[in-house]
Amino acid sequence: MNVNLSPDIEKRVEGELAACQYSDADQFVETAVRHFLDRHQRSQQRIEALRRLGRAVDDAGLYETAVLPNQE
Repeated sequence: MNVNLSPDIEKRVEGELAACQYSDADQFVETAVRHFLDRHQRSQQRIEALRRLGRAVDDAGLYETAVLPNQE
């Protein structure tokens, strides 16, 4: 897979490589993509957990009690 980077991003990657943070650009990009994918997966898991929590609150009738008190 070949990836084209904007000049700004390419310059920043080269700066990281010059600082000896990574052995080569491939390692840097792989680390960045892995980090992004891990964060994305955790975000999706949080969203699903919130959906389950919301459904449980709705099923228990707690939404009206907690958020809309004294609504008659």
